[in-house]
Amino acid sequence: MSTAATRAIPVGTETVVVRELTVADVRNWFIALDGNAERDALDALVFPDCGLDDLARMTDCDTAELSAFTPGQLEPVLQAARELNPFFFRVRAALSVATSQLLAAASS
Repeated sequence: MSTAATRAIPVGTETVVVRELTVADVRNWFIALDGNAERDALDALVFPDCGLDDLARMTDCDTAELSAFTPGQLEPVLQAARELNPFFFRVRAALSVATSQLLAAASS
């Protein structure tokens, strides 16, 4: 079995290591979302296509560590995450569309 790709991104005086998620990692993320675990609303909305908690799953940092940086400082980390994890972002986009459709159907 091969190891997942990683990329080290300098952020301020720190280095954040972004890693490629496995299919199992994405499945576990999906299960955690389905479990409706409480999620910090601000963390969830830091970027249009990725919450801070999502980004933490793809890095060697936890959400609290990432929240010490500005969104601008985290942009290169997010870009690396997008490049290494297109599957995650496709799944997340599909879930967003499905959620929007369910909300629209429920309100009509």
